[in-house]
Amino acid sequence: MGASNVSGLAAARMAAAGVARNTGTAALSLGTLLGELDTAELTGGLGERWDVTRGYFKRHASCSFTHPAADAALDLRAGLDPSRITSVLVETHALGAGLASAEWDNRLSAMFSTPFAVAAALLDGRSGPGASGPGRLGDPDLRGLARRVRVAAADDLTARLPDERPARVTVVLDDGSAIVREAPNPVGDADHHPLDERDVVRLLHRWLPGGSALIGRAAGFARDLPTLRRVELRGLADLEN
Repeated sequence: MGASNVSGLAAARMAAAGVARNTGTAALSLGTLLGELDTAELTGGLGERWDVTRGYFKRHASCSFTHPAADAALDLRAGLDPSRITSVLVETHALGAGLASAEWDNRLSAMFSTPFAVAAALLDGRSGPGASGPGRLGDPDLRGLARRVRVAAADDLTARLPDERPARVTVVLDDGSAIVREAPNPVGDADHHPLDERDVVRLLHRWLPGGSALIGRAAGFARDLPTLRRVELRGLADLEN
C-alpha cells in the first residue's frame, strides 16, 4: 500500500513536470484484455471514498483466485478424513478457471494451482507459506489429493463477477456421498469477512513463528502512524535500530 501511494505521488509529479505521459497501458490491460475500464471511477469520490479499505488481506499463501476455493475446503474439512476423498470438483468463475493444473515444479507454480491450495487446505487445515515449503511440495499425499481435484468454470458463478469472486467445492467420499460448500469471496474481503487487527496479528504469528517481537513492533507502528505529525523516509539501518 505504501509503495502504491509513493508511485501515485511520483506519477502525478512527473506528469506535472512533463516527463511522463499516459501510454494507454491501463486501458489495454484493465480494459481490452480483462473487461472495460471506466477512468472516471479512478477519481470518483476523490478525498471521500478510500478504496484502500475496500480490498482484502490474504490469509493463504497462494494466488488470490484460489482463496475462495481454499476457504470452502476449510469450511467443509471439520470431521472429514482426507483419505476417504475420491474426487473434488472446484467450480469457479471464468477468470479463475485457468488455475487448474494439479502438477507443480516449484513453489511459484504451486501457489498458482487451485488443486494445490485446496489439497493443502484439506490435508493441513491451512494453506500458509509452509504448505509450499521445500519439504512439503513433493509430499505424495499432497500431490495425490491434488490430482483428484478438478477445476471447472461455472456460468452462474461467472455471472456474479465483479461484485463477487465465488467458488463452489464438492467433495465426493468413498461411500458415494458428497459435501458441498460455497464461498462468495475470500475470507478477509471487506464485503465478505473482513479481518480486524487481532485477526491479522494472529495470522502473522501463525505464518512467522518466532517473529513475535517484529510483529509487535509492526502492529504498534501501524496503530501510531495516523497520529504522527510528520513522517520521513529512513534508511534500512535506521529502521533496524
